[in-house]
Amino acid sequence: MNENRILSLEEWSEFSPVFERLGYPDHDSVTRFIDTRLNKTYDVFLLDGRIVLKKADRDKEKYDKYFAGHDFAVPPIYDSFQLGGECWVTMPYVKGSDARYCTVEDAGRVGKELAKIQSHYLSLDTHYEECKRYFDRNVLRFWNKVSSYFPTYDGVFQFVQARYFTAPRTLIHDDFLPINVLLNGKDIWLIDWTHTQILPYFLDLARFAFVADENGERFISDEAAMAFFDAYYAVMSNNPSFKIEKQDFLCDVAISAFCQYSMFVFYDDTDKVTESADYQSLQSILEYLKQILKKQV
Repeated sequence: MNENRILSLEEWSEFSPVFERLGYPDHDSVTRFIDTRLNKTYDVFLLDGRIVLKKADRDKEKYDKYFAGHDFAVPPIYDSFQLGGECWVTMPYVKGSDARYCTVEDAGRVGKELAKIQSHYLSLDTHYEECKRYFDRNVLRFWNKVSSYFPTYDGVFQFVQARYFTAPRTLIHDDFLPINVLLNGKDIWLIDWTHTQILPYFLDLARFAFVADENGERFISDEAAMAFFDAYYAVMSNNPSFKIEKQDFLCDVAISAFCQYSMFVFYDDTDKVTESADYQSLQSILEYLKQILKKQV
């Protein structure tokens, strides 16, 4: 869980040139964000409880290319500057909670806001090489190991592969976890688009809807997940380029889940992989896709 805390003297000394560049010489006016669950510290700071300062990496480039000037639910970048060969940006601090365990209504609103962005950038037959690199790295290599547990589903993998390269492509967040959605009353903000790229449209769907905590409890309920999918589809289907029937869309959702759960099983380093909830989920997804494939033959 993300929290923020006062900087140590060593941290203050390390980053003081950045704070001084912005006119924040007071140690007590700056806090740093940490993930208390993973014990991870970020180069993200809160100034006077109202401005977020973060090391930008590719954030500024992505923001200028895809979000500046659009009415999307993405926090604006106020300012950016280079210091010590690194880019820093300032953004508004959005108070509220993330979307873990969100309500059905909020899940629907998230689906709508994600679809507004992805409908805007919807395209066909673009970025093939980028898509192939992603497929080889994030789908094929997982399945090459996981398939040994599911020897009768090679045909399903071929079906997934074919759909991956024929589905409409759009701007993908590529880390669309519930923690990257902030809820504040009626406001929703989709944050941290550092890894965004043009990929098959369905890839963000399963990551939001099906990811679970360390105890195997999903962050989004079945009802909330369906509200998310329904709202997303309602917006996307208004785009003339999105010529996908609802049942075919749900098949794409299952393919998205296939990609996610193959990765989950791939990274299961226990000797009881076949007893895990992720393994059981992947088996159910494979069987669902196998039945769809039979109907198409």
